[in-house]
Amino acid sequence: MAKDPSGSGEHEHEIPEAAGEGVNENAFSFGPPTESIVAQEVEGGDSALPGESSGTGGDPSSENRTLADAVGIPSGDIREPEATISDADPLSTESPAPTEAIAAVNNAGAAEIPVQAPDPGHGSTTRDAAQGNASFFPAAEGFGGGAAPVESGKRRRRRWPWITALVLALLAGGYVGAGYYFADRVPSGTTIAGIKLGGLDRDNAIKQLDEGIGDQLTTPVQVVATKGGDPVTVNPADYSLGIDKEATLDSVVGFSLDPTRLWAHLTGGKVVDPVLTHDDEQLTALVQDLAKKADTTPVDAKLAFEGTKPTVTPATLGSKLDVEESQKVLSTQVLSLDQPIELPAESVDPAITTETAENAVAELAEPLVSEKVSVMVDEQLVEITPEQLAAAASFSADGDKLVLAMDGGSLGDVVRAAVPDAFKAGVDARIEIANHTTPTVVPSEDGIGIDDAELAKKVGDVGVTTDRTVEVETTSVPAEFTTEDANAMGIKEVISSIETPLTDDSVRTINLEVGTQTITNTLVKPDETFSLTEALGPIDAEHGFVSSGVVSNGFNSEAMGGGLSQLSTNTFNIGYLAGLTDVEHQPHSKYFERYPMGREATLWDGSIDMRWKNNTPYGVVIDTWVAGGEVHSQLWSTKYWDVETDTSAPYAYVQAGTKNNPAADCVPSNYTEPGFTVTVSRTISHDGVVNEEDSGSYNWTYQPTHAVTCN
Repeated sequence: MAKDPSGSGEHEHEIPEAAGEGVNENAFSFGPPTESIVAQEVEGGDSALPGESSGTGGDPSSENRTLADAVGIPSGDIREPEATISDADPLSTESPAPTEAIAAVNNAGAAEIPVQAPDPGHGSTTRDAAQGNASFFPAAEGFGGGAAPVESGKRRRRRWPWITALVLALLAGGYVGAGYYFADRVPSGTTIAGIKLGGLDRDNAIKQLDEGIGDQLTTPVQVVATKGGDPVTVNPADYSLGIDKEATLDSVVGFSLDPTRLWAHLTGGKVVDPVLTHDDEQLTALVQDLAKKADTTPVDAKLAFEGTKPTVTPATLGSKLDVEESQKVLSTQVLSLDQPIELPAESVDPAITTETAENAVAELAEPLVSEKVSVMVDEQLVEITPEQLAAAASFSADGDKLVLAMDGGSLGDVVRAAVPDAFKAGVDARIEIANHTTPTVVPSEDGIGIDDAELAKKVGDVGVTTDRTVEVETTSVPAEFTTEDANAMGIKEVISSIETPLTDDSVRTINLEVGTQTITNTLVKPDETFSLTEALGPIDAEHGFVSSGVVSNGFNSEAMGGGLSQLSTNTFNIGYLAGLTDVEHQPHSKYFERYPMGREATLWDGSIDMRWKNNTPYGVVIDTWVAGGEVHSQLWSTKYWDVETDTSAPYAYVQAGTKNNPAADCVPSNYTEPGFTVTVSRTISHDGVVNEEDSGSYNWTYQPTHAVTCN
């Protein structure tokens, strides 16, 4: 924009666009406005506006639109301008007063557009009196006598920004109006939690939502919490699921300029998630519990031999529930999604894949059993066959790989069996109670053998190569239980003892003598369990046992090993009184006065055993024998537990009667004794701290001793 030197106004200077090639740039005037026009109709149907090319001159056509038509001004309201054509140099700064070039406005207020007179040296002017419009056509070079429009001195503002602004304003107004128009209703086709709300106003939508939601908030739903797993049931009521109806409808009803909202009104709504409420603590606990049940640990692929054939057990993927994302699903979408709802879960890869195991077949297993392995032991050859190699082989995970491991004991047994003269077995140390008064350690003896661990490593190394020979040397091998081990057992004092009287049945006494001799000096190491039937071994004539009196089905009878229940009673008591763990014992069905009431134990080979466990840090040794009309039993160790026992007086008596015994060896009897119940209790402590696990009490009911009649 340049200032008018006359100070009367501003002039816009702009070079008009060329109508075509050959236009003389000097044909356009830049002087002050001296004439005004509204529009010029040009023959050929195109309207010539200032700054536009109109082609050749001619009579106006009724089919051509004027500028007045374009802007909506009635033609009758346009007054013909009074124009004065200036002969001044169009480039001169001396210009006539602008008032001479100002167009009048008719009754309708239509503005006349000022134009500037052309340069006389470059063209001529014509006036279309019939239209009342003035236009000037510079003689354009290269157009064969045609004329080009003349630029006005003060150009009108471009109409396009205004038109664009008008269009945008109309669109904006229409957009806002649409927002108000649709504000009070739900878009058609909208469903929330399966409830159709399309077209309803807010009040009716809330009512419909109230009626339709029904039991959905308390109806169990099916969810899948494990990758590829089976559905499980979750009840939304367990985490207090609710619906915020107002917030839910806010997303579809009310004034909004959100384009997606308006688009929904125009094209139809969709499924909308309701705004739900819940109890965070309950939901967290529910999903965490679901994860505990649903999460699965991946299983590594396995490789093992079946005979000499390596077999792969394929790996399986694990699954881990995404707790945080699952909470989001159950708290926001549980009423909207199709069942079963798949909760977010990730697959967990195993450390050893099936491919890894299959690679180990080719790299480890097949080479191992391809042929035998030769072992040289002190210049003696032992050949380990593929079958023996496979039996000793195992494969374990080392990170993400499988490694071969060989069982040294198994391979050592093969070698020792093949060349027995090269080896000598060691002798374990023993602890004996000399004269039932002095613990004595009988020293161990070393043997001659090989290092099984070294043998296993060497065989494993060469088993996957072509050089399949190894050498091992014999060496002194300690016994499994050495003298040092025996001395460390802490066998130094009697920690419990009991004596029970014999009967006058000498045959029965034989069984007790054999039994006590068999189990005496038995060492029970820490955490080991003593079993009387295992310690006795087979109860048969070959091992010195005889038939004697027993109680069977409530009647007196005879059986192999009769009387050993007295040894069972003694060994139970030395364990019980020492505070050892009572694993198994069963009192007799009838009470015998020679035993402590309630604190006794019967024995029946194959069905009833007596067992206790060494729960101390020391070894315990059983010392038992028959002498002086009694069975003596004592337990040697280092005292560890303080033990208090109590036995109640008999109660709940049951009177005896008479019973018939149909057995062939029946012996009639008139002797009777009532039955009763007794309670036995024990408290175990160490340094004042009670061992609650092994302390406690039990009740036992003895049956009456009935008179017996025989068939």
